[in-house]
Amino acid sequence: VIHVGMDDEQMEALALPTAIVHKCSRRDLSYVIATRKNGSTTVAATMVIAHMVGIPVFVTGGVGGVHRGGAETMDVSADLLEMGG
Repeated sequence: VIHVGMDDEQMEALALPTAIVHKCSRRDLSYVIATRKNGSTTVAATMVIAHMVGIPVFVTGGVGGVHRGGAETMDVSADLLEMGG
């Protein structure tokens, strides 16, 4: 289940030192949902979810980029690909 917004109990559960929370980009959402795991979203995944629920604007603390040697490895953040699409 995707949660847009969290209550205090959910935030406290994710903040526990024992909590296992997966970093979820767009490609990871189906796996995390299907296996009922906890995840936090990248900008790319947040853009997808915001669009799904009708949120036209959101704020983020940072966007992924192109890593060193990106021209050879094609190691480009899904954040950039999502914004460019």
